[in-house]
Amino acid sequence: MTVSRAGSLAALRAERSTVLEFCTGLEPREWAAPSAAAGWSVQDVVVHMTAGVRAVITPSAVRSMASRQIERTNDAVVAESGSLTPEQALAGFEVWSARGIVGLTAATVPGIASLRLRVGELGWHPLRIFPALYLFDWHTHLRHDIAPALGRPAPATDAGRMSAILGWLTALLEQSHRTQLGWLDAPVAITLSGPGGGTWRIEPAPRNRLRVNPGTASDSAAHIHAQALEFPVWATTRRGWRDCDVVIEGDAELGARFLDSINLV
Repeated sequence: MTVSRAGSLAALRAERSTVLEFCTGLEPREWAAPSAAAGWSVQDVVVHMTAGVRAVITPSAVRSMASRQIERTNDAVVAESGSLTPEQALAGFEVWSARGIVGLTAATVPGIASLRLRVGELGWHPLRIFPALYLFDWHTHLRHDIAPALGRPAPATDAGRMSAILGWLTALLEQSHRTQLGWLDAPVAITLSGPGGGTWRIEPAPRNRLRVNPGTASDSAAHIHAQALEFPVWATTRRGWRDCDVVIEGDAELGARFLDSINLV
């Protein structure tokens, strides 16, 4: 579904407040605790979130754009953060997330919002979708890497945030999975129920490309039904799709192969 510029920026601001509220209450032992992101402490995850949005308005963006392995680049950036205290890590996020949102507000005005930038091996994406990219990063790390690792309840979300996140993930699928789904020779549809949900049609396109569009599931060889709130979890392989509320209608073998091919970084 298409999310307006105002909507995606409002969702990003709301998520910034959620991250700050959650992290302000953490104890020192919780900052040092292992997160669900392999090899990273809770503090490391926040440092990563800060580094990502800091790139919006600093030359460090070039490093991510030129990367051929974005996850390895992220690991290197976290390792270079040195011995920050939890207070410094949180203060860094507070400052750079605010500045980043200002930068994203300027970068998504009509006229330049359609300009495309490379995000490592994840493809070329228009500036207008970058607020959703950072929203996905913060939202997913907080709810699926930090909160469960600490045994704390995940913060609530809303349809505005989920709609923007699903918009980013479906755009990412189209750009980054041309090789992984190069075998696809028939349309597949995904219907995500719940906040921000909808139906997307994924089909092969000329020149070994993919086309992912919101629309109808009619004439799809396989129709996948899942929960919008769970999609970021299994689409990033944090949890197997078979362990989630996912149902395949139609060609079950095709649908399963499609799902097994997805790993959205």
